Amino acid sequence: MPAPKLSLKRRLALAALAAPVLAGSGLAFAQAPAAPAPATATAAPVKVNELRDMNAIRLEGRVAELFGNRFVLEDATGRTLVETGPRGDRGDLVKVGDTVSVEGAFRGGEVHAEGISVGGGERIALERPRPDRGPGRDGPGREGPGRDGPGREGPGGPGRDGPRPPHEERAGREDRGGWWDSSSVDKDAAAKALTDAGYKDVTLQDAKRHHAEFTATDASGQRWSVKVDEDNAIAEREPYVATLDEAGAKSAVERLGYTYVGGYEAHPRHVETEAKDKSGRDVTVELNFDGTLRKERFAS
Repeated sequence: MPAPKLSLKRRLALAALAAPVLAGSGLAFAQAPAAPAPATATAAPVKVNELRDMNAIRLEGRVAELFGNRFVLEDATGRTLVETGPRGDRGDLVKVGDTVSVEGAFRGGEVHAEGISVGGGERIALERPRPDRGPGRDGPGREGPGRDGPGREGPGGPGRDGPRPPHEERAGREDRGGWWDSSSVDKDAAAKALTDAGYKDVTLQDAKRHHAEFTATDASGQRWSVKVDEDNAIAEREPYVATLDEAGAKSAVERLGYTYVGGYEAHPRHVETEAKDKSGRDVTVELNFDGTLRKERFAS
């Protein structure tokens, strides 16, 4: 049965009743509060004297010295070295006297910058190249067989190098400070690999579980610190810098404006001395082997 037709007068009355309802809905929609924008997570800056091995830090201070793609950042508590990667090699990133905010990670005694803002300006992202390891030494994937073949399981199994060795073998290793600390590097084979590559005056400095460290001289006479892995492949090298002795450390400290106190200590990649700064504060100064400042730590 067809619905009865409404008169024009009736339709107008119904429209008049609906108008306030629609208007009220529109008003409510327009006045609904907008969702707040997500807050930007900004890490609180740390001070130089609070630095330890850590990731995701932000550091603020002044550029005190420049060394290639590294610079010394200084704040009220001390100084530290900041490494800026390939971008810093261009020489136009910062200059002495700039105020900077640096984001990155602190490890190996220096800040590895991932981003930097100069003078409160826009953040500059810094490239952090990562070596492309490809499928790895062990074939496709790190969870496959271990470095020594299918007889030992990889990291996904009971242990990186397979099951614990028999008691007789452990006994000999434990005499050298614990079976788990024993080096798997054939030091003689690693040294021969350097000799075969044309190096001479090859001298072992240290042997780790998966690499050995040597000093060696190439055919041009350049002396290198060379790392050879357990496959007897040269993994990396850097120009050799002799350890800074105490007399050299004292001279470097005084050249940097400190008063030398003493307490000389040599470490694998730096030396430390006790000193006083120009205001008389006690400070521990860390120096690179070339006499440049690595870091200073003020007494609390």
